[in-house]
Amino acid sequence: MQEQGWKFLGAILHYEKAWKNQAAIYEKEDKYVISGLDSSGKAELHKSISKEEAEKRLRDSLKEIRKFIFGMSK
Repeated sequence: MQEQGWKFLGAILHYEKAWKNQAAIYEKEDKYVISGLDSSGKAELHKSISKEEAEKRLRDSLKEIRKFIFGMSK
């Protein structure tokens, strides 16, 4: 993705259509996509999403990561 000019914004958790429910969000020219492997682990996942959904998924994933690493509840 980055070779094609997409900027990596972050990893996301709990995306049910992705392998092990984990994927990444990329941005290019105000377009946002979820990228990774599909839930079968055999095909590429590339789904367009809105900026709002991208921001929400990143926020939610950061909260989960903080809980895991730091034991924080917020």
